[in-house]
Parts: sequence; structure tokens; C-alpha cells
Amino acid sequence: MTGRWYFDQFHRFVFGVLFCWVVLLTTAYADTVQNGMPAPQILRLGILPDSSPEIIKQRFSPLMRYLERKAGIRIELRIPNDYRELVRQFTTKKIDMAFFGGYTFVMTQRETKAVPLVMRDIDLHFSTVFLTHPDNTSQNLKDFKGQRFSFGAELSTSGHIMPRYFLHERNINPEKFFSEVRYSGSHDTTAFWVRDSQIDLGAVNSDIFKNMIKEGRLNKNDVRVLWETPFYTNYVFAIQSDFNKKLRDRLLDSFLALTPRVAAHQEILTALGASSFLPARNEDFEILRKAAKIKAPQ
Repeated sequence: MTGRWYFDQFHRFVFGVLFCWVVLLTTAYADTVQNGMPAPQILRLGILPDSSPEIIKQRFSPLMRYLERKAGIRIELRIPNDYRELVRQFTTKKIDMAFFGGYTFVMTQRETKAVPLVMRDIDLHFSTVFLTHPDNTSQNLKDFKGQRFSFGAELSTSGHIMPRYFLHERNINPEKFFSEVRYSGSHDTTAFWVRDSQIDLGAVNSDIFKNMIKEGRLNKNDVRVLWETPFYTNYVFAIQSDFNKKLRDRLLDSFLALTPRVAAHQEILTALGASSFLPARNEDFEILRKAAKIKAPQ
């Protein structure tokens, strides 16, 4: 046997070993994908459709780009057609994480083990404004008896659940008190209905109302704030309970690292109306669980 023969045999052996390793690794990767394990670093993010898709993309795009860089993942944005669809997509695991309103989070937790991850600093101190037309001379809620009223979306925390709760606290049953009760489907629409005198009074998310004025979509003289509710907890980012823990921790750390002291973070926080993010807790939503027991007539 020549040295050349041994050399060729050695190369064949090394090639065979490397080939087997490639096959094994490829098979293992395929298995992790099929079994839903964390090999693909992809996060399917659903956002509560409380504004138009264009406004939502504008608000959340800076955050998504930041999370992709900081947490080392790829984010797929999902904007459902309505609130119920967001809950359905989460409960059927079509999305991994969702930006819920408080009530849709409480609803989802009834059916899943959704984990509250983070919330904006403002989400612990949310409110609803009751808007009327400047020409309407009514000065308090009791003056609107027999007039037309609108909530926002039926599953909206700030557009329905909490305003109904606060009306209930004042012994007002909307369906009996007002001449008509509507559901506009969105805060923007409710504000425009008030502006256009299609309704006499409307309940609107205070943060969205302020943004509409700031962005020029609504003139401050178009409507009048009759009353602003006490504070309550609202929005939250929640994640599937079985989502990869290392990725979940990286996401949490990335959210909590956002600070207005860093110039690059200011655009992200400003777009979301926040100064920082806080860890979210289940107990933050007790008032919503209480409010959810006050049912609208079927």
C-alpha cells in the first residue's frame, strides 16, 4: 500500500463523517421546526385594532425595528380586523405576543394562560373622556338623559367596558337612560360622530383623543370634553405561556431598557406615548375583572 492510498482513504473517512453530521444537524433542525421548538427566531405580534392600520403601523414600527435588533428576532406584524379576531388569533396560537387592551387581555386569560409581559408607564393611569359637541348646552351626565350616546368597540376597555362601569357607578343604565346607544367600532369614529352631530355624547380613549388633536385629525374646537373618568389599568403586551423562555426574557429586557435618556429610544417612546416600560402583573387588572361583570343587554 502506498502513502497515497492511505491519504485517499483518510480523506474519504473525514468526508463521510462530515456528511453524516450535516445530515444529523439538518434533521434535528427540521424536527425542532415541526415540533414548535424555538429554532426559528420569529415573533408573530398582534396589535389591538383600536385605530386605523396605517396609524398602528406608524406607531409600532420604531418599536418593532428596535426589538428585532436588541432581542435578535424577526417580527411579523398582524393587525386583525377587530377585537374578537385578536383574541381568537391568540387563543388558537396564530400569534405569539399581543398588544391587548385591558379587557381583551382579561378575556384571553379566561381561555389561555396568557402571561402579562410589559406595559407602558401610562397604562396604569388610563382614562376615558366623554365628548360632546360645543353647541350642546348640557353640562353634566344627568343632562344627557334622552339624548344619543355611543360607545366605541364592544370589546374596548376604554371605549365600552370602563365607561359602562363608571356610568353604572353613577346609577346610569345606558340602554334606559339614553334615547339611543350605538357602538362605533373605534375611538376615531366616535369622536368624528360627535364632531358631526351624529350623536350627542361619546366615550373615547383619552390618549387617542389627545393624539387626534396633536396630529391634526381633529380640531380642539370640534368637540368639548364633558367629563374624564378616574384612572384605571389598560393596555398590556402579553405572551404565550409556552413561548421560549430565553426569548421571552430577551424581549422583557429589551422593553425595560428603553429610556428617554437615550436619543435613539425617544422616537420609539414618543410614538407610543410612553416614557418607559414596566413589568406587568396579573393583579394590575383586578378592576377590569370587576368591570367585566357588568354586562350590556343582549
